[in-house]
Amino acid sequence: MDFQELPKIQELPDYKPNRYGFDKYENEPLLEYVWKVENGYINNGDDCCSPIELAIFVNRYIETKLTDDEKYARHIEIYPSATLESAKEYYSERTKLDTSFKDKFFESKEVKNTIKAFNLDLDKFWYLLLFVKDYVDDCYTNAPKIGLSEVEKVNEMAEKILEATEIIVKKKGEKDYKIQDEYTLSILKYSVNYFIKTYNIIENIENREELKIKLEELGLNRTIWDNNPILFEEKVSFEDSHKIRLFADMFQYFLKDLKADKKLMGRHTTREDSTDRLLFISRLAYIVGYANEEYYERYVENEERKLVPRNKLKNLLNKYKKKPLPPKNTRFYSIWR
Repeated sequence: MDFQELPKIQELPDYKPNRYGFDKYENEPLLEYVWKVENGYINNGDDCCSPIELAIFVNRYIETKLTDDEKYARHIEIYPSATLESAKEYYSERTKLDTSFKDKFFESKEVKNTIKAFNLDLDKFWYLLLFVKDYVDDCYTNAPKIGLSEVEKVNEMAEKILEATEIIVKKKGEKDYKIQDEYTLSILKYSVNYFIKTYNIIENIENREELKIKLEELGLNRTIWDNNPILFEEKVSFEDSHKIRLFADMFQYFLKDLKADKKLMGRHTTREDSTDRLLFISRLAYIVGYANEEYYERYVENEERKLVPRNKLKNLLNKYKKKPLPPKNTRFYSIWR
């Protein structure tokens, strides 16, 4: 069967997962690719983690097919204690799943041919694209701010101390104690930095028990469970370049072990059809709306009149190569937000 004549996309079943029903979609065939990314990329391969992202995504997807009254009824069925009024309030603030790029996706012959070359299922890949876009938007658009962990606060303080020409020590009910002596300041700076370096060395110990013992010796055993606090009242949005970075990172993870076979593309291919991973991801970024150009990265003719990638995505990723991605916000609250 020709790739462009694939049947209508299969719809996800509605198991009506509530905040405790995450496992209902763990073995859903249509979400195979989504689960691979959630379990391996978002949960870092921790099989004990509940597939909460699946539940968030599926609920949002099902809701795109319903009228308001149907959504209210479904919500009350999932949460029997809910009322019609509480359901209306719930949906007045609920994040909606963006499916506006569906036609653009299914009309892209080059993208579909690349999917075919990687021997991937089109339906499953469509759900993966929806999932990744939804996840990136939640993380980087009007999302709760991620605060500094205790260790990050200490590191920040250490950086400030290095630049300090005066340190003021405050104690309630007593006069401030000021340190301005250059030699005394240098001792404090060296002490703090020695402590930080020692901590960072300990943090790289792989043996959990040995790590715990060393941290307890420093009085830092609580940092074993040190997490970044989520500041729900403070909102933050990032530039599209950061969205593209996370988007590309997730798809690079998904594609990293897959091998493409151009023979699977069939006879009806053009010179623009490609198995280049970054070109593929670039086209996906354009489709979902992160790139304004026709393609964020596409083939162009060089001086020798040979087609070569324009490498805009590659250049962007190289630019940020040594900089970590902005923190990814947890979406746990989103399932009932």
